[in-house]
Amino acid sequence: MKATAPSRKKESAAKPSPRSWRVAAAILALLVFPPADTTAQLPQRPTLPTSESGGVPTVAATPSLPMAPAELRLPEERWAPPDTDEAIPLVAPDIPCSLPQVLQAASQRVKELTVNLDRFAAIERIEHREVDKKGHWRAPKERSFEYVVTVSEIRPGMVIAEEWRNGSSSTESFPTHLATLGMVALALVFHPNYVGEHDVTCEGLGQWRGRPAWQLRFQERPNRKFSDFGFRIRQHSFPAKLKGRAWFAVDTHELLRLETDLVEPLPKIRLYRNHLAVEYRPVQFPKRNLELWLPESAEMYLDFRGHRYRHRHSYRDFKLFSVDTREQINEPPQP
Repeated sequence: MKATAPSRKKESAAKPSPRSWRVAAAILALLVFPPADTTAQLPQRPTLPTSESGGVPTVAATPSLPMAPAELRLPEERWAPPDTDEAIPLVAPDIPCSLPQVLQAASQRVKELTVNLDRFAAIERIEHREVDKKGHWRAPKERSFEYVVTVSEIRPGMVIAEEWRNGSSSTESFPTHLATLGMVALALVFHPNYVGEHDVTCEGLGQWRGRPAWQLRFQERPNRKFSDFGFRIRQHSFPAKLKGRAWFAVDTHELLRLETDLVEPLPKIRLYRNHLAVEYRPVQFPKRNLELWLPESAEMYLDFRGHRYRHRHSYRDFKLFSVDTREQINEPPQP
């Protein structure tokens, strides 16, 4: 079934041209309208090795679990969380993790999401902040949108996601020269169609907000033809490979949290850091007797062209629609 794009007016026959991407090629995109150029550069941070554990994923008696990532306070001089391999969250000792079983169950959950998530809407709030030369956060710039996303598998092996803000795919409404796209689709890294294009290890039993969770590290394979992430500056595209870490609930295998970093910086465009963290929560849709785990919030940290930025996205008031339903999208009130 073909998705119908939302329109600002019911009587209008014109359809906006949505921003879409093939998940295998570009799950997340960052569109850049270049700021003033500077010469500041930061060195690449070193990486640490990780290891894979094996065994049967059973938790008969949950031990005292280590603190979740968000509970670890950062030193005041840090403007962004540590890199995926710079600080590896602790896991419970002597609890085996079977990567094939965990990954199969987690991938199935993500696949179910694409089946059930025809089209949903939410109120999205975006906060953009920049660090000044003294290391202090400048005043935030904020916007709110009526955010609409469709996710569909148009043919076996190809998942398409499309998104609109206030009925339009234009990026001009973002509060600054940086526009982030594809936040919802990022979880599709673990979709059965694409998870095989990543190297995945199970680091063990961790937790997220007190809930036991399998902690998985992933990284795009070096010989992969397409990348999950990319920058576009004017008409030029710059792909960048991702690595990261995900937490899947032990009992339900729902995705609780997902973090990503660049495998390596992009000195050609002077991008030295990009850290993204997305939190998920259950959203009830009583009319369809359905519960979906959808993004509740996301944070992105950028070290780009001598500037340091933070984007915060939050989502509320979720609505679920069928793909054959046309919905009128009105401009939300400004905060």
